[in-house]
Amino acid sequence: MTDPLSADLMSARLAAIVESSDDAIISKNLHGIVTSWNQGAQRLFGYTADDMIGQPVHRLIPKDRFDEELRILERIRIGQRIDHYETVRQRKDGSLVHISLTVSPITDGKGRIVGASKIARDITERKQAERHLAGLVEGLPAAVFTTDAKGLITHYNQAAVDLWRCRPTSGVPYWCGSWRLTGSDGRLMTEQDCPLRQALAHGRPVHGLEAMIQRQDGTGVPVTLHSTPLRTETGDVFGTVNMLTDLTERKATEQQLHESASELERRIAERTQELLASQERLRALASELTLTEQRERRRLATDLHDYLAQLVVASRLRMSQLIPRVGDPAISATLAQVDTMLDQALTYTRSLVAELSPQILYQFGLAKSLLWLGEQMKQHDLRVSVELGCTPFTLADDQAVLLFQSVRELLFNIVKHARTDHATLTVSVDEHQELWICVEDEGVGFDVADLTNPGTPHGKFGLLSIRERMELLGGECELSSASGVGTLVILHMPLTRNATAETVTSQPDSALSPHPSAESQIKTVRVLLVDDHAMVRQGLRSILDSYTDLTVVGEAANGHDAIVMARALHPDVVVMDVNLPLIDGVEATRRIRREHASMTVIGISVRNDPQVKLAMTEAGAADFLPKESAAGQLYDIILRHCPAPS
Repeated sequence: MTDPLSADLMSARLAAIVESSDDAIISKNLHGIVTSWNQGAQRLFGYTADDMIGQPVHRLIPKDRFDEELRILERIRIGQRIDHYETVRQRKDGSLVHISLTVSPITDGKGRIVGASKIARDITERKQAERHLAGLVEGLPAAVFTTDAKGLITHYNQAAVDLWRCRPTSGVPYWCGSWRLTGSDGRLMTEQDCPLRQALAHGRPVHGLEAMIQRQDGTGVPVTLHSTPLRTETGDVFGTVNMLTDLTERKATEQQLHESASELERRIAERTQELLASQERLRALASELTLTEQRERRRLATDLHDYLAQLVVASRLRMSQLIPRVGDPAISATLAQVDTMLDQALTYTRSLVAELSPQILYQFGLAKSLLWLGEQMKQHDLRVSVELGCTPFTLADDQAVLLFQSVRELLFNIVKHARTDHATLTVSVDEHQELWICVEDEGVGFDVADLTNPGTPHGKFGLLSIRERMELLGGECELSSASGVGTLVILHMPLTRNATAETVTSQPDSALSPHPSAESQIKTVRVLLVDDHAMVRQGLRSILDSYTDLTVVGEAANGHDAIVMARALHPDVVVMDVNLPLIDGVEATRRIRREHASMTVIGISVRNDPQVKLAMTEAGAADFLPKESAAGQLYDIILRHCPAPS
């Protein structure tokens, strides 16, 4: 038996809760007469309890909505509950208010329905926010529409109508077949492949899918599709929001860029041909013009490197900074394509610069450039054994250029005429401080007398030009050859007395150790940077140069050069990009680690997926990090694997 005192106490508590509620809580009988009215109702509607108790609830309902009350009472009489019914009610001052209404039946002690309890919540602010959001969606320059869980469109903006050139058909699910969505392969998408269906079926967004929408009039529009599932508070998918961006202008821009790139390549090719023709004409000049020719070649190469190449690199740098900031996948993809075009232009420019005047010659001197040249000749199926003497030497730039060009011409003569795949290149300095360079092959040879025969074109002009160059340097060119016994060409010239030395080694096919400078005398961790982007290397170098316990000893732009420079410079650490020309970073890492077990390789890449890291570590890299993390992590990672000498 229930304690009357406890029942009264519970009723009092319940009444207090109802009275203190922020929501309007109202009760009425089955005739719609108000029987209770809390403070929340007074605040919401402006009527006091005395104003409303005993009065019909119709006082709160606008005239055009009287039918709502009749339908609500009918459902209450049969015991149905009404949840979160959104409607409009009228305050005492005549103003309208948006509310969310929940109505529940009230029963007596015998279980008979005798009335209803209403909870009304003011949703005016939410409705204003929804209208504001709807206005924002309507103002978007992209087609936006929402659907329910069955794929039926519930809302769309004017941009969607403009894109389709028609209004969606009511009650029709907008799968791919409804609007004829064609994939990038040109095939009509099935319903199962539709992004909207995928988002509903799997509960995950589909972003950045490029496709073609075919309108009812047969015209096609390239678009980027985004479909995102909408979820309830409990996580259930109740619909989707979809956005379609018209790519017509972007595609037209891409075509213009492609045409511009083709035109640029054509002009570069024309200019290249002009430069090559100019080179041939310069070769025909007398020996007193030879140095002028070489200086002109270097000037052209410098212009290309310092202007064209740097402009392209700067463009790529700006592009790399811009792409991550762009939120639209379509625009980001376009920028990535432009970045690829710039990369191709940069690669071509580098090749042209190397052909005109190799930078390694000016950076590391003649000995190392001849080692590099020997490696390069492998691309022309010629294996060159380079043997360097123990006596170090150095040359002025003009002298080094003339000797380098002479050796290169001799090696190319072997490729063209000697019918052999092997040559020997020997460099030494004798006790009289004279430099000797010998180029020898065991090919078919030729009759030296033919050099003065105008009817014999066998490298005649090149060899005569080399003789003139050596005479200009105060040296000589000696030639020995005979049919069937190969050819030996000896270049020798006196060295200046005050020449400082560059370190050489007597080991064939091995790189040089750099001559110790004042900076390298200090014990530091020696780092080789490998990246095909000069601006990236400069950025990494600027980071590492700020630390006194690190020294950047060299930079390589491709995997092949990385292997060669690792042999020459013997760094402690190689910072290796994954994507490199000629030989990729994975293979370059594998070869370097095979040749130099104690050398630490740290992989870097714009990619950050596990497969890239796994490939690098399997190849022998000690660590891996994405490029965007290099500024904050590279120094610590280097010292972690190769601590600085104390």
